[in-house]
Amino acid sequence: MIASIKGRIVRKGTQQIVLEQSGIGFLIEMPARMVASLPPSGEECTVYTFLHVRENELALFGFQAEEEKKLFELVQTVSGIGPKLALQIVDAVSPGEFALAILQEDVQRLTAIRGVGKKSAARMILELKDKLKKSGVPITREDLSATPTLSPSSGIIEEAGVALAVLGYSRAEADEAIRRANPEPGDTVETLLKRALKHLAIV
Repeated sequence: MIASIKGRIVRKGTQQIVLEQSGIGFLIEMPARMVASLPPSGEECTVYTFLHVRENELALFGFQAEEEKKLFELVQTVSGIGPKLALQIVDAVSPGEFALAILQEDVQRLTAIRGVGKKSAARMILELKDKLKKSGVPITREDLSATPTLSPSSGIIEEAGVALAVLGYSRAEADEAIRRANPEPGDTVETLLKRALKHLAIV
């Protein structure tokens, strides 16, 4: 397994680069936005990599951060999702945004990603929700502010508690913050989270 490569960028394409290390040029497929943010050709960088092995093919996929690589691997545990679609998902959303969309069962946000239909979104929610609760995927304030307002559901308080746990708070701290936020009938997960985070002195 090639976990990461530090080398000189020989060539940059739209969704791939050639990274040279010890005289070997590695062809690495990457999300387009990450390729665009890399240094220009001739300079050095470190890329976190995942080696995908098929019967007749080896493909190397690269990412700028470990969290993005972990998301790429996690998404492929869903039945019917391969590396190409997983790469599009990592290109479209941050790990935190994706985690919130799954935890909040936000089908609309997931289907906004190119290549993800309603059936794929439903499978991801079904198969990844419990995994993401245990994964420790970081959710930042930027992720919370980027998440659109969702329709109310009966599990809003529970999902807000899960999101706070992912942010690193104990269940007791999460429950107390949500209690102090005074959940209201018209709340969404986002509005309740924002008020709870204020009580935790985050925002």
